[in-house]
Amino acid sequence: MREMKVILVVVFFLIMVIFGRELWSAEKEKKGSPENGRILYNKLKCSHCHRIGDVGGNVGPDLTKEGTKKRGIEWQVKNLIDSASTHPKHPNPYMPKFDKMTDKMLLDLATYLESQK
Repeated sequence: MREMKVILVVVFFLIMVIFGRELWSAEKEKKGSPENGRILYNKLKCSHCHRIGDVGGNVGPDLTKEGTKKRGIEWQVKNLIDSASTHPKHPNPYMPKFDKMTDKMLLDLATYLESQK
C-alpha cells in the first residue's frame, strides 16, 4: 500500500513537470520580442510615416509614447492587421494591412509598439 502511494506521488509529480513545462513554453511563446519588433519596424520602413522620438515622418500618428496609452498587445495586433477595425470612425486609408505577417511577427511588432513609453 505504501509503495502504491509513492508510485502515485511520483507519477503525479512527473505529470506536473511535463505539463507544467508545456504550459510554460506556451506562455513564453505568447510574449513578443521588442528587439525583433524594432528590427521589423525598420525593415517595414514604418518610420516613413510614423515617428518614434526624433526619427520618422509625420503622415501617421507619432508612436513615441504608444505604450503609455495602455491599449495592449491584442489591440496593437488587431490594428496592424486592419487599422479600420480599431478606428471605425476615422479609418486611415494610407495604413497598410499587415494581414500576411506571421503571428510571431505581429506579436513582436506589437510588443515593440507597446514598449514605447
